[in-house]
Amino acid sequence: MTWLLRIAIPCLLVVVVGLPVFMSSSQRVGRATGGGIPRHRLVVLTPHNEQIRYEFSHAFNQYRIRQGQPVVVFDWRVSGGTSDLRKLVFDRFAAKVKSGSEDSGIGVDLFFGGGDYEHGLLARGISTRRGDREMHVPLTMPIDIPPTFLSQVYPSQKIGSSDLYHPQRRWLGVALSSFGLVYNRDVLVRLGLDEPRTWSDLAIGEYFNWIVLADPSHSGSIAVTYNLILRRLGWGDGWSMLRRVFANARYFASSASKIPVDVSAGEAAVGMCIDFYGRFQAGAIGGGRVAYVAPRYLTAITADPISILRGAPHPDLAHEFVLWLLRPGPQNLWQRRLDLPRVRVAPVRFELRRLPVRRDLYTDQYMQGWTDQVNPFDQAMSFPVNMPSFYSVVGLVCHAMAIDIHGELRDAWRAIISCKEPVRREKMIGVFDQMPSQLVIPWPDDELRESWREILHDDDHGRHHEVVSILAEFVAPLQGGMQDQQWRIEQRSRWIKFFRARYQQVRRLAESDYR
Repeated sequence: MTWLLRIAIPCLLVVVVGLPVFMSSSQRVGRATGGGIPRHRLVVLTPHNEQIRYEFSHAFNQYRIRQGQPVVVFDWRVSGGTSDLRKLVFDRFAAKVKSGSEDSGIGVDLFFGGGDYEHGLLARGISTRRGDREMHVPLTMPIDIPPTFLSQVYPSQKIGSSDLYHPQRRWLGVALSSFGLVYNRDVLVRLGLDEPRTWSDLAIGEYFNWIVLADPSHSGSIAVTYNLILRRLGWGDGWSMLRRVFANARYFASSASKIPVDVSAGEAAVGMCIDFYGRFQAGAIGGGRVAYVAPRYLTAITADPISILRGAPHPDLAHEFVLWLLRPGPQNLWQRRLDLPRVRVAPVRFELRRLPVRRDLYTDQYMQGWTDQVNPFDQAMSFPVNMPSFYSVVGLVCHAMAIDIHGELRDAWRAIISCKEPVRREKMIGVFDQMPSQLVIPWPDDELRESWREILHDDDHGRHHEVVSILAEFVAPLQGGMQDQQWRIEQRSRWIKFFRARYQQVRRLAESDYR
């Protein structure tokens, strides 16, 4: 009887846990069609929230009805953040690429939402050997957009330093994103803190245990946020500031959408998030308790794209949806208020508070009906041409420095902010800020160490090319190593050991008779 129970109980658990997942998928399709598998169907992987999914699926079907076409069943596949979804696509395509059957697809039409970096990885695809040559197999299809329409939507290919669409049209930006801080005014008042205005405001000890953050290895939007901080402040200064913010954090969530929810509930004073998460939560709570701010001159504006996956089962319908998203009406849907008279394309239940990608909508005619009076095309700032992106390594460094040993990081930081002796505290901070040699840019002298960002901005400076060369040589092995799983495992272990030893040393300094 005992062995029978040991078998039966796990089986029942599988049924209890698995049945709701199975039913949620079948009900998502069946309720809209009266059962069976619908012919007019789009399977969409997306990190977008329910509000975006609802408003755009409803508006597209209203458009189809006006055109005398059948409605479309949207089979939304939502599982984790953008990075998690991108990894899922790679995993499902890996065997097909190996066997040369990638054109049969993975049963998914669209990848809707997430950052341009993740969509760029999908466009680059999987490296493989075919015959006697190495090649990349793209996991997305070129989108057939008429040239005239392309130029109407995108008069320029860039906003600041960021592309608005892929050179081969393997992804197209359909909205714009910026990054900032969501905060709870009531909590800040209780803590006696001013409202934050920039990233470094979160690095002070008074925020200890009152910040919530997302894990950049799961959330593409938060990885973009950390990367832009490193590119704006510089590699060394950026990590120094971020480490203090990490030490103040209560936790790292796997989903960035959790951050504004917990801030609004008073579980935290402030968190970092993508703009529309912060603005939407502020609007949903109302009363001015929750607010969002984008740090002036220290954020970035990037495209939020859509891609058609290779072997999409409904390619014509997928193309129709993508091109429809770029028309003025659907673009206006990203910002249009609920309290306005209804027009053909208007929100039904939710104000989305996203920024349209079409520059020609940023006029009084449209913006007078918007929730947010923000023009990202006026705010976008370019990075220096030769400033590298650190996006690919951000997650690995964050885990080794903070996430994997968060308790030890917090203990070290608590010891520092509790220390009342200036000399001892300075020594502790010096140890706290140390980085492994692989993560230190090897500037040859004090001039470059202290002024490299200014020199990088000045093409005519005598040492400009030297700075460009040193940066390129520093970042190349990190970006290359990230392609090798064994390298990632070894470096993560080595860096964790380094950081843990430094945090332990900080604790010893706090407890010793240091003079």
